[in-house]
Amino acid sequence: MTVNLKSLKQLLPVLFAIGVAHADMTPNRLRTDGIYRSEVETNEDGTTYISMLRFAPDGRVFLMHVGMPATHERVCVWFKPEREAEYWSKGASYQLEADRISFQTESPNATTVFDGTIKSGLLKMQLRVPTKQDLTYPLTFKFAPCL
Repeated sequence: MTVNLKSLKQLLPVLFAIGVAHADMTPNRLRTDGIYRSEVETNEDGTTYISMLRFAPDGRVFLMHVGMPATHERVCVWFKPEREAEYWSKGASYQLEADRISFQTESPNATTVFDGTIKSGLLKMQLRVPTKQDLTYPLTFKFAPCL
């Protein structure tokens, strides 16, 4: 098979675009263009909230709990890495290896250790709060893009 160099040069941008599109569709890729939201949870006093994770391209991760109702659009505008606030859990660095992710967050009340997997836009995490009670529980986060 003979390859025409001029034709190959013309095809390179198309092949590159196909590769980028394929990379964006990879189901086990951690996304930084939106938030990962938990299902609605209820605390001891009956207040409903969601837990959210936001990953920054520079490797930081942020955890936030938002009372319900919380609109997705408002959360996306407010919950950006560049708008990091003191009362958020401190940003931590995440470690990602294949489909496995781990990190820990710190807040004035507790340190929480996260370990889990990412598949098809879902983070299935095991959370552990290493205190005297040594609390451990599973939590699933679903990805939602921010436009």
